[in-house]
Amino acid sequence: MKNSPVRRVAAAAAVASIVGASAAHAAAVVTPLVDTSSASATALVGSLLAPSSGLTLVAGSAQYTGAASASGTFTNGGTGASGLGIASGVVLTTGDARFIGSSAAFDGDSANKDGDFTAGAGNALTANNAPGSPLFNSMATDGTANASVLTFQFVPTASTLKLRLVFGSEDYNDVVSSGFPTDVFGVFLNGVNQAFVPGTSLPISASSINCGGPASGPAPGGGLNCGMFRDNAPFFGVIDTELDGLTTVLDLSMPVNTGKVNTIQIAVADVLDGSGDSAVLLQAGSISAVPEPSSWALLLAGGVAVARIARRRRG
Repeated sequence: MKNSPVRRVAAAAAVASIVGASAAHAAAVVTPLVDTSSASATALVGSLLAPSSGLTLVAGSAQYTGAASASGTFTNGGTGASGLGIASGVVLTTGDARFIGSSAAFDGDSANKDGDFTAGAGNALTANNAPGSPLFNSMATDGTANASVLTFQFVPTASTLKLRLVFGSEDYNDVVSSGFPTDVFGVFLNGVNQAFVPGTSLPISASSINCGGPASGPAPGGGLNCGMFRDNAPFFGVIDTELDGLTTVLDLSMPVNTGKVNTIQIAVADVLDGSGDSAVLLQAGSISAVPEPSSWALLLAGGVAVARIARRRRG
């Protein structure tokens, strides 16, 4: 985390009350990838597809680029006040994936800790030395590092792709509105990013979803799309994770080419520094292809027309 020892000591008085209130909560259990093979990537993709997804995965197309320890699967994420918002799924990070699994302010988490603190500066979890990604060239003028990218190809039976996720970062709240760039995230469909804040054209990041900053503690208020933000400032937050802030659960709807091969790349990367990590949590079974809203309207209208004809014939 981007927490100096001074900040940690100054907040120590708040730790006891947080720990006492949260000791019964079991943090997310993270299983990092064992390697970056196509088989591992295929397993991740398989866990993300809905049971009747309307997608045909192109054999051998799943690939993962990044540090193996940076990504994997998670369970027990929790959907309550102290949870991550998503119970289980795939996590892609810019650090060691285990850093999403609790923080120093909560009991437990012994597998993810080094002494009193979990991932970030001063932590002994696996260092992420992966390079950045050219996917973000137009989004990060300062360049990127520690990128994790999950790629696969598919043929959809409908024109809209659905995906459910939560974005979280240690850029909250000290980098927000500070003049320094925040980490980047994208869902690139056929080369074009579609991961926008719902109802806007803003790419999802700590810069586009927040409740103000910069601040070394809780967010001061205001900000952009504050209603989609969950604050978790160090030693003040109640969410059982090292992430200093998260979005609410976001549902993305993205256009795809029906009946043709499409390529999707889900990616996250550090910008400017590697000491404050970010993560995207992808809900298990949430990827599916559905007709676009106008198509649903046509289908409904057709159904109504058929029903009327049937009634007339019966009359």
